[in-house]
Amino acid sequence: MSIFLIAGVGIQAQTQQGMMPANAQQSQKEYSEKEIDVFAGTVAEVMPIQQEAQKEMIKKIQEGGMELNNFNQIARQVQQGGQPEGVSEEQMEKFQAISKEIQTINMGIQKKMTKVITDEGMTPAKYQEMIGAYSSNPQMKQKVDQKLAAMQQ
Repeated sequence: MSIFLIAGVGIQAQTQQGMMPANAQQSQKEYSEKEIDVFAGTVAEVMPIQQEAQKEMIKKIQEGGMELNNFNQIARQVQQGGQPEGVSEEQMEKFQAISKEIQTINMGIQKKMTKVITDEGMTPAKYQEMIGAYSSNPQMKQKVDQKLAAMQQ
């Protein structure tokens, strides 16, 4: 089962969803201006989908009777492979039920994002590769951030 830490929004959400490149050398690849333009446009389309999904996930956590920080704390402990310490059986049951709902939301968001990515002219693999480069290459990050800022004006 996937564990979801609900926190920051934006491109970083992609890296939390396991969309990191398989090999760090990909991150240092140089991209053409056209590739960066397409990527920035794709990110601009994907971000609202991520933001809406994040709101929906937070709502599910609250409706499930948990606080966001508590949910994230349990998620981190589970993700690290341990049985969460100091968590009641009732809290663990709530966590598991909410996690299933969030997993369903995540499957839906993945489908929407894949459609947007392909509609924008990228492959999901190329998008993942460029997310990794954005996260690890300061020059790439700067170029993409500048293009995103220009799109918002």
